[in-house]
Amino acid sequence: MKREEILARLGFSVPDCKKKRVIIISDINCEADDPFAIMQHLLSPSIELKGIIACHFEHYARMAEKMLKEHPDMKERIESSSMFVHRGESMEQSYAEGETILKLAQIDDVPLLHGAKYEITDVNNLPESEGADFIIEEALRDDARPLYVCMLGGETDLAVAVLKKPEIANKIIAVGILGGAYPAGGWEFNLIQDITAVNVLFESPVEYWQIPMNVYGVSEISFAELVRYIRPCGEIGRWLVEQMFEVQKKTAAPDRDFPNAEIWSIGDNPTAGILLQGSHKCWHTEKAPHIEEDCSYSENPCGKEIRVYDSYNVRLTIHDLIAKLQLCYDK
Repeated sequence: MKREEILARLGFSVPDCKKKRVIIISDINCEADDPFAIMQHLLSPSIELKGIIACHFEHYARMAEKMLKEHPDMKERIESSSMFVHRGESMEQSYAEGETILKLAQIDDVPLLHGAKYEITDVNNLPESEGADFIIEEALRDDARPLYVCMLGGETDLAVAVLKKPEIANKIIAVGILGGAYPAGGWEFNLIQDITAVNVLFESPVEYWQIPMNVYGVSEISFAELVRYIRPCGEIGRWLVEQMFEVQKKTAAPDRDFPNAEIWSIGDNPTAGILLQGSHKCWHTEKAPHIEEDCSYSENPCGKEIRVYDSYNVRLTIHDLIAKLQLCYDK
């Protein structure tokens, strides 16, 4: 079924002049929240979704590889971990999860692309990325509108695209779920996937909108809300909720604070939320930092300024997600 057929169920439409061109980059199978953000983008008629790029989440694989070298006697325990993934396999897991989402959402005309299998280790020897080539193709299209690239995971694929074709930089607005709070920064999951890629983008002419962890982390939804409002929304609603509950079971441990007992952060949905919300200014500008190996921020001599969000409309975003799922799939 075409996406526009699903969107017709919303009962309203958006003029073409108000639509934003968007590509999503997502580590779809890494955790439970990405599918919720993907669905909100898919069900928003003001977002002209050009494609979804499945990206890697190789941090887990790098950790496992290091631990196996240091503790070969713990091989069985390490490989039995719920977070274990072999090096180079995470992107394909994201791609398979993307296929599942589109099938359950009954949408068959939104392209799903393979991203890079690995992070950038040498800017002169870039990883192959079908997704990066897709970004280049779309950015060079004869369209006066900017191309928003919403990054729900690591930033390898956009960085590869910009390094391969620097002239696309002025045509793109990058929206990244990324980094610790200012001014210090600190460890953050999407950032640690590919620090080199982030530094490439921060030092390029690409316009960058950063949604740091202290902002996206407030995007919490309760399990009661999931069961009451989202699970009744057809096959996709049931799957969204059940996969979240499954991730909760896999990651739960007595000695861990995360996840909490009956809530989960849908921390990637702010990418959709800030594209939907009005003109209220809830951001400030910062000099783009240089990202150190420990994810801290230091001075970047390039002098580029980026937009850093201080907040976003959480109520709008979560209620909009629920309403769209209900209108499109709750029969």
